[in-house]
Amino acid sequence: MEDISELPTDLAISVMPCEDTWKVAIITDGPQDPERSTMIEAIADRLRSQFDLKS
Repeated sequence: MEDISELPTDLAISVMPCEDTWKVAIITDGPQDPERSTMIEAIADRLRSQFDLKS
């Protein structure tokens, strides 16, 4: 993520199973940035369409 945007280094993104698919959890030591969270969710949505946990 740091390569494609100026995200802070104190940010962690975890991928977790959720029913038949997966979701991301955004973890940071500081306040959540709604704009960055939206960007990360959009990236996760694109990746979710390519990678699933069923196979």
